[in-house]
Amino acid sequence: MAFKRKPPSGNVRRVISLGNNRRGVTTNKQGHLIQFESEQERKLILLLERDSTVIDYVSQPETLSFRAADGRQRSYTPDFQVWRTDGRIELHEVTIETRRQNRLSLQEREAAAQDICQQRGWHYVLHTDHTLPSGYYYANLDFLSPFRAQTYADAHLTSWWVTRLTGSAPIQPQFLLSCAQPGLAHGLLLNTLYHLLWHDWVQMDWQRPLIWRGALHAAARVWLPSATSPSAICVQEQHKEVDL
Repeated sequence: MAFKRKPPSGNVRRVISLGNNRRGVTTNKQGHLIQFESEQERKLILLLERDSTVIDYVSQPETLSFRAADGRQRSYTPDFQVWRTDGRIELHEVTIETRRQNRLSLQEREAAAQDICQQRGWHYVLHTDHTLPSGYYYANLDFLSPFRAQTYADAHLTSWWVTRLTGSAPIQPQFLLSCAQPGLAHGLLLNTLYHLLWHDWVQMDWQRPLIWRGALHAAARVWLPSATSPSAICVQEQHKEVDL
């Protein structure tokens, strides 16, 4: 998505180019434009999208002012502000751990942001390249994220997956697809499965590969969550279709 002259609504500034950083704009679960200016920030966006306790979030939310150890007035814009279902409000920052350890200025702004959040009754959350997803976890998030949209919520196809996974141990999804009736398109069934995986109605091991060279990986396994009844999954997907 192309950058506009002004930042998105609710953002105090546009993200900047640092030469080799990955920057862009995406749309969040509430339909708001969200900026990111690094791959690590994009990883956090994917986590916020999957987190059911997150109601909404905005990038570049405000500029904080504080006095540094040298007495000078400094300013700092956190990466994200997050609103949660329990009423919590959080400021989130994404950084590189080695950079954070070696730069006093980053440590000072972190301490200042923590103080400001404490005064407001908010929470300050720091993420680094050591804590954010990597490897297969990030690859799975990246692949499945387009299927979070409600357009992939199909009650009939959801019922197909739920029926075959009910009472089953973790199973390779390709095995189930091989048993599908000729009239059911495998592509549509997979789209629905990816949607269910993203929203945790069907579970998988996110630390293991799901896709390899455009096909389901031989090690991929899916199953129904034990705490959720199959009927509840179907009802949820029916509600999503009504909302469309």
